[in-house]
Amino acid sequence: MRGYAERFDFGKQTIRGWVYDEEAEDNRDVRVVATFDGEIVGETRPSATRNDLQKITTQDAWFSLECSRAFTALDVVSGRFQVKALSDGREAALSLGADGLATLKKTAVEELNGESSSSTTLWSSEERNAVKHQVEAGNLSPMLMPAGLPSMDGSAVIGLRGHLFLTEGNNSLLSLYAEPVDDALMSRVDRWMDVLAQRGEGCEARGTRFVQTIIPEKLTVLRDDAPVDIEGPSPVLQEIESRLRDADFYVSGLSPFEQWSDVDDPFLMADTHFSAVGAQRMFSALAAQIDPQLVPIVDAVRMYQFRYAVGDLTGRFKLPLYSRIVEPSDDELAAYADGITMIENHFPADGGMRGRRFRWTNSTAPSPLKVLIFGNSFFGTGDFAGYLSWWGKHLFSEFHFHWGPDFDWDLVDQLKPDVVVGQTVERFLNRVAAI
Repeated sequence: MRGYAERFDFGKQTIRGWVYDEEAEDNRDVRVVATFDGEIVGETRPSATRNDLQKITTQDAWFSLECSRAFTALDVVSGRFQVKALSDGREAALSLGADGLATLKKTAVEELNGESSSSTTLWSSEERNAVKHQVEAGNLSPMLMPAGLPSMDGSAVIGLRGHLFLTEGNNSLLSLYAEPVDDALMSRVDRWMDVLAQRGEGCEARGTRFVQTIIPEKLTVLRDDAPVDIEGPSPVLQEIESRLRDADFYVSGLSPFEQWSDVDDPFLMADTHFSAVGAQRMFSALAAQIDPQLVPIVDAVRMYQFRYAVGDLTGRFKLPLYSRIVEPSDDELAAYADGITMIENHFPADGGMRGRRFRWTNSTAPSPLKVLIFGNSFFGTGDFAGYLSWWGKHLFSEFHFHWGPDFDWDLVDQLKPDVVVGQTVERFLNRVAAI
């Protein structure tokens, strides 16, 4: 059996994670139990799929376990509190992810010191404030570290010029680049083509335009900075791009980053996502397909404000590694900002990403189009110009982002958008999306 106890909520007495038993016919038969001093205090079974687990299994593997008694980080770290999987007479303790374990250890120390259990740092409040002020002032110190140094959990590495790269994770990213061009790969590409064709037909039947794009991995775009041998896009992305080269609905995610000459990189240093200039380039490519009048507006936006922030890869190294963020000032798209109104900001009750919805109207937008996106974190919350949604909410009269890999045709029928955009990323091509 494989799995992890990933998230602990000590206030709600819940644990979330995933488990998969290769020997079970139905993974929902696996029992997940929590024990305190050997006594069972909670039990559940896998009840949902999760996109990042599709390479491991398509069965229900994600679980949420509520306990009947309170427990603390000290209880978990000391072993008094345990999470186990039981299946067909076999038992396996669920491992703690490296990130979760480090957080638990820090929280346990804070509990020993009488500090708040909600804090995830060993620093005192005075030290945290001092560090915050140094970061806000831009007083960060560059340090030389060896390229190829792995993260604590082995899922990421340090590259050249200070970039961090995801290499493993639940999608076994590096294996995607080593995948042979065989019948299995071609069959998967064929299924992707069928899905995209059916999406196009579904949109056409509704009088809506269909656009699809696939955003490449940071490893693909900045492979010269990666400490691993990456010759180009993964074979599956290369094959899909080749087949869709002349498709009128497809916007290449590779083309905007070929022969990059900008002084700023298209991806953030401590993150797997776009910098503001990377998002600008990608959105310009999308705009050329959706509403070409927007291209000169997007391309004219200047980036000249600076700040610093940690990224989604920072926690894997257990070091305060920052990205230097270059972004536009509020003046750049001020002419289109006054009319922006957020009409929905929905977060699922399970705390996950899939199912989040962000919707805006904009009475001052230069484009009259209503656009609906089915995508992921590259569109994000729209709070920062590195998110594609930031550009969309400024430039379209209505911009709707639904966080998920599959099309929700009921939502399409409800909103009646002018354009529906499907977006995924290179690492998710190992799982063919639904129509």
